[in-house]
Amino acid sequence: MTTEPLNTRREILFLYDIRMGNPNGDPDENRPRRLPNDRFYVTDVRLKRFVRDYVASQGYEILVGSIEGKTTNLTGRVSAYLEKIKQPKANEKELVNILLEAFIDARWFGSSLAFKKSDGKDGKEQREWKPIPKTLTGATQFNMGEVLNLAEEVQINGTTMFASDEGKEQGTFTEINVLQYALIAFSGIVNEHSAKLSRMSATDYEILLKALWNGIRSAANTRSKMGQVPRLLVSIEYKAGEEFQFGNLMDYVKLQAANEKKENTWTSPTDYVLDLSVLLERLAGQKKRIAQIRYEISPDMQLQEKLPKHWLALAFD
Repeated sequence: MTTEPLNTRREILFLYDIRMGNPNGDPDENRPRRLPNDRFYVTDVRLKRFVRDYVASQGYEILVGSIEGKTTNLTGRVSAYLEKIKQPKANEKELVNILLEAFIDARWFGSSLAFKKSDGKDGKEQREWKPIPKTLTGATQFNMGEVLNLAEEVQINGTTMFASDEGKEQGTFTEINVLQYALIAFSGIVNEHSAKLSRMSATDYEILLKALWNGIRSAANTRSKMGQVPRLLVSIEYKAGEEFQFGNLMDYVKLQAANEKKENTWTSPTDYVLDLSVLLERLAGQKKRIAQIRYEISPDMQLQEKLPKHWLALAFD
């Protein structure tokens, strides 16, 4: 385990799928989020929530979370932590140092440190924190996730188990909107210069990879997310001093039909073949810059061609 900041750039390609579920509800009707071109998408905030929830379940402190199961704002979360470590008067650079030391998600994703002034009504000393800097830039940034296939939105009707009013025997009708099947792709970059500021280490990076893979599974304990399965994770790790990145790695992933089904009726990876030929070509063209490539893949995925032998298995499964 190392606490030294990362000194090389990393890129991540992550694919997972969902069947008969809602990967990311919109703020109004909680329907799957849709672009103007009718393609569906998932926010980076949603992916980060999966990751945070997973590491919290493993005993890590997270900055963007709850206290004993109750929702709280940033001020409440930090206040509770400082009281826990018996250092309630930390301020400026000292406060930021404490936060980066304590919270792994702050090292990964950063945070805006917009604290509210304590009014002292809770019987505690009135205080106002003034962190330096006021914004933490995390080393890790993800693009918006994109659904790679032409997904079909389906409305499911049902009834609740409880009556809507006292004395009524029937439950109320419910409607939920889900995607029949969606393969979702995220692309991420871990910047070594930002890692020096946020103190994201090589150990933190390993935890992030595992949290991506297992966090999707952990999120499947809710009805809308129970159809989620991690399918492919690729970690590209560049050599020291290389100021290079591809960006938008999902652009190099294509899907080819594996049977006679129409794309909007696909229901599983058996309906398509994952074509990574462009990705492999791009990586081969930059092999002098790359130190190593590691991966995890679901055994259900059908590949158009085998992955290179020099790729190393992450072996999470």
